[in-house]
Amino acid sequence: PAEPASAARRSAEAQLLAIPGVRGMGEGRDALGNPAWIVYVVSKGIAASLPKAIGGKPVLVEVSGDIDAQPR
Repeated sequence: PAEPASAARRSAEAQLLAIPGVRGMGEGRDALGNPAWIVYVVSKGIAASLPKAIGGKPVLVEVSGDIDAQPR
C-alpha cells in the first residue's frame, strides 16, 4: 500500500502545480544523493519561474513536454 504524502510534499506540490507549465512533481535525489523535488515542465523556459528550493530541498527540472493520460 502507498504511504500518505507528507505535509512537506503536499505543500511543495501545491506550490509547484500552481505554476503554469508545471505538469507534475515527485521526490528524488540530486547529483550528490541529497533529497530533492523533481519537477516536470512543458518547456525549458518554465525553469526560470520555479523556486530554487522548497523546504530546504533543491528543485530539479525535467522537461517532459505535455503529459496526457493514455487510454486503457
